[in-house]
Amino acid sequence: MSQCTYKGPTGRECAEDAIADQPHCFWHDRNVDKSGDAIKEQLEQRARNEESMEGFELGHANLEDAYLMEADLSYSNLTRANLRDGHLFGINMKGCRLFKSNLERANLKEANLEGTDLLGANLTYTDLERVTWGETLRNHKEAEILDDQGDSIGATAKYVEAEEIYRNIRQRYEAAGTTDIAGGFFYWEMVMKRKQMPFYSVLRFWSRLVDILCGYGELPHRIIGSSAGYIVFNAIVYCLLGLQYGGEIFKFSLDMGFVENVTVFGYSLYFSVVTFTTLGYGDFSPATWARPFAAMEAFNGAFMNALFILAFVKKMTR
Repeated sequence: MSQCTYKGPTGRECAEDAIADQPHCFWHDRNVDKSGDAIKEQLEQRARNEESMEGFELGHANLEDAYLMEADLSYSNLTRANLRDGHLFGINMKGCRLFKSNLERANLKEANLEGTDLLGANLTYTDLERVTWGETLRNHKEAEILDDQGDSIGATAKYVEAEEIYRNIRQRYEAAGTTDIAGGFFYWEMVMKRKQMPFYSVLRFWSRLVDILCGYGELPHRIIGSSAGYIVFNAIVYCLLGLQYGGEIFKFSLDMGFVENVTVFGYSLYFSVVTFTTLGYGDFSPATWARPFAAMEAFNGAFMNALFILAFVKKMTR
């Protein structure tokens, strides 16, 4: 009898015997029915023996209340599988397909779910404490690949899937009270929503601006960086266009020395900070063409200060 020809993404080869006239063994043949009650017992036995179950085809399998703690089910197909009340602590499900699987009340503490497809999965009361997700979800990465290839329709469909999964996970973490983790998934949920908008639309531009400024309220430190950059930019503008003080104009000039120009920039930076943080000009005032920039900075400063307070309070009250 020939050996199973399965070779996984990790390079692991299956040592099981292949089914007669078939290239794969019982576990790696997707055409073999795995819905029987004996499947759960066999998988539990393999888990106890620390045998790898990488790449197993377990679509529609009934694994309710299964004890598969710290088992290796990486890259397996668990489409529409029933894992309700499963004891899956520390399980390795990296790269698994969990499309429309039932994970209700399953214990997935410290599980590895990096690269899994959780589209349509039931996560009601699922314990996701200390789960490893990876940088982004599988559907998110697939969407970016299609986007880079110029397939906008396929990419949009994948962005919709990724948004749904991010939302599903975010709601589970919120229900569990771990809102700090939920905030990270909310951020990616909003990014996926933006990616579905027309590229040159006002809504997409506004969404991108909010992302840059504060990460949709989840990254308040970005406002500090954005504000600092904006203040320095305006300081350069004031330095070039000029400031008034006591009837005298302070302005960058090649005819002045280095120290004098640095002093003018210092005045400009001071004026920019005052204008950004208050509605008045203080002791300096903008000269000629610097006035529109000063008015705009005062308006944007009030907006960004309010945005920072809003994002900071939102983050801290969690």
